[in-house]
Amino acid sequence: MESKTGSIGSHVKHWQISLAIIAALSASLALSEDFKTIEGKEYKNATVSRVEADGIVVKTKSGITKIYFTELPKDVQERFRYGSARPTGKAVTQRIDKAESTTHATPFVSAADRFASFVEKKLDERESILQGKHTPGPAELMARQEMNFHWGFLAGTAIIATVLFAIVWRRFK
Repeated sequence: MESKTGSIGSHVKHWQISLAIIAALSASLALSEDFKTIEGKEYKNATVSRVEADGIVVKTKSGITKIYFTELPKDVQERFRYGSARPTGKAVTQRIDKAESTTHATPFVSAADRFASFVEKKLDERESILQGKHTPGPAELMARQEMNFHWGFLAGTAIIATVLFAIVWRRFK
């Protein structure tokens, strides 16, 4: 009998842990509000998806955008603890208490957030490439070196062929 009771207690603990994890995941959902940058750009009905060290990532009808803290008014910076010694992470989303009580996270929302983050990262990388701010990695450097070698080889072959053609042309002339 005691082993069954101990087993039930163990299952209850696992269930409580699972419930705590689900509650923590639902904290990533937040209610929307409006943001206005120092320069006057407005983000209507924006939902903060995450807080990073240098800004907040918001979702709007038009897409996902990162707003840097330097672009936000001081009161918004303070609300998200910009400049604090310890990063705040997802724990500091807007109105978490209300969001936890009214909505629950689903695996689909979590997967959608991860995909949106992945797409945002790729778009940022492409934008930095277009602006000339991209720092190539080792694989990209190796590929560039190989392409440069092939271009050099083709250029050298073309020069040698031209010189040989000129020599042969003079001999038959």
